[in-house]
Amino acid sequence: MARFWSKEATLWGFALYGTAVGAGTLFLPIQLGSAGTLVLFLTALVAWPLTYWPHKALSQFILAAPAREPGDGITNAVKYYYGKRVGNVITFLYFIAFFVIILIYAVAITNSLIEQISAHYPLSHLARIGLSFLVVVLLNMIFLMGRQATIRVMGFLVFPILAYFFFLSCYMVKDWHPELLSLNGEFSTASLHQIWLSLPVMVFAFSHTPIISTFSVAQREAHGGEAMSSCQRIMRWAYLVISLSVLFFVFSCYLSIPNAYIHEAKDKGLTILSALSMKPDSPAWLALSGIVVAIVAMSKSFLGTYFGVIEGATELTRTTLKQVGISRSHRFNRALSVCIVSLITFGVCSINPNALSMIYAISGPLIALILFIMPTLSTWLIKELKPYRSVGNFITLIVGILCVSVMFIH
Repeated sequence: MARFWSKEATLWGFALYGTAVGAGTLFLPIQLGSAGTLVLFLTALVAWPLTYWPHKALSQFILAAPAREPGDGITNAVKYYYGKRVGNVITFLYFIAFFVIILIYAVAITNSLIEQISAHYPLSHLARIGLSFLVVVLLNMIFLMGRQATIRVMGFLVFPILAYFFFLSCYMVKDWHPELLSLNGEFSTASLHQIWLSLPVMVFAFSHTPIISTFSVAQREAHGGEAMSSCQRIMRWAYLVISLSVLFFVFSCYLSIPNAYIHEAKDKGLTILSALSMKPDSPAWLALSGIVVAIVAMSKSFLGTYFGVIEGATELTRTTLKQVGISRSHRFNRALSVCIVSLITFGVCSINPNALSMIYAISGPLIALILFIMPTLSTWLIKELKPYRSVGNFITLIVGILCVSVMFIH
């Protein structure tokens, strides 16, 4: 029988927290702040269950599949339940979902830099292209340092970023305007539309799908048959802390930053820290630190996702070349993948699509497909997963379907 808590549980709790709270957290107050008080209250009510239920369902999905080799995770589970062909389709969608995430972060990093520089010097579109190129090159230079060096740097940055978020949440309390929480009895079809559009952003902000596979496998290796109960125990408490801290940050931003600045940041594809720096009474240290933290947080999240994207792109490159009769080394395929992904990222940064639009039109729905729909729908389709059917799983499935629908009819 596993102990109620342990050092290992604490370390994994921090890992889940550090992965969930980061760059995505910077976009959530923008969407919820522009959507209004009703959406904010609804988010507060559903934040914990809609973080806990889908990640728990994905963990169940992974652990219920027998491991053929040590380290077998989500890819093995998908192929075990649905076969190689469907497994490859789901793996491809998984790749696209996280490819779009790195595009969003790259665009937002570029926008944050441009916002800061243009406050002092006027910039042309040509300057944006040059800055986009510089951002992509610098991120790749960090990536090419190697996985271990990059992960070590990312791990070192987690606690300062989390501490900054908490400090900022407390700092903004003095500027709160509680009267903004008044609902004024307003509820209309526009409110429902805003709730609907906010779902993919919530999914994006609270999701940390890539680490769930690693987390679940680690619990299976450490606890065997008790792995799922260990996962649930750690997730339950970690997600409570995640939900409360993120909601504190979101409410603090909403109550202290004028709505006009939130809307301006949304239109420009900027983060909430840029909206905070727009306030005329913002001290210089806050504006500067906000930009630095936003860029560091998004760079950390970019690099954390980039490893998986390049691995997926390398496999796609290998398969594509093989189909046309070309066989190359893994090193060649990886180098070609880095070049292709970097060129696409540079092109998207130069074009500058709206980051939030990309979240609710592409990335959020695709993450919902993998995190909300696949593991919960499988409990009705796969015999081995039947014991995991629950009301929570059914609600998660419905929310996932609503989230995916935004991709087609927003």
